[in-house]
Amino acid sequence: MTVTEYVVLFLLVTTTGFGLPGPGDASLIAAGTLAGEGKLNLWIVLVTSMTAWLGGSAAGFAVGFRQGRALLERPGWFAKKRRKLLATGDDTFGRRTFTASVIVPAFVSGVFRVRFPLFLLAALTAGTVLICMFVGISYFLGPEIAERIGTVGTKAVVGVLLVVGIGLGIKAALAKWRTTRRVSS
Repeated sequence: MTVTEYVVLFLLVTTTGFGLPGPGDASLIAAGTLAGEGKLNLWIVLVTSMTAWLGGSAAGFAVGFRQGRALLERPGWFAKKRRKLLATGDDTFGRRTFTASVIVPAFVSGVFRVRFPLFLLAALTAGTVLICMFVGISYFLGPEIAERIGTVGTKAVVGVLLVVGIGLGIKAALAKWRTTRRVSS
């Protein structure tokens, strides 16, 4: 048990908090497994991971806040699509700021000028769920279960998104039907 493992964990989780794809999730699973085997301290793993997540999220937010919108608004290739993306994002972040900040990478919240305290609460929520899920499952159930969850993870996320999308579609259809029914009555 050396400081090196915690430093590597910190760096990998920081990139994940920033919003960059990388081995941050796998490092959380590995750290949870090592903590379950007694090779790492669980509390240090959790504090290190949460600190790294929040630090990476704050850095990503700052980059998006300072430079993100200007990059998306500049003329050039795909300028029309980027402007449409900004308009959609402005609408989404205007209506569901907290939810959007929990779901999207940190720099996107910066691009859409989310108030920093609200963003920090959203980053804390997302980080807590992610870290507790990966570290907790691998700590209590071991590497085999965590590995299976890791390989099924993308499919599970797509499945959940599909179910949520269908539910939202049904809700929108019902709302439209009710509106049409009220108007015709």
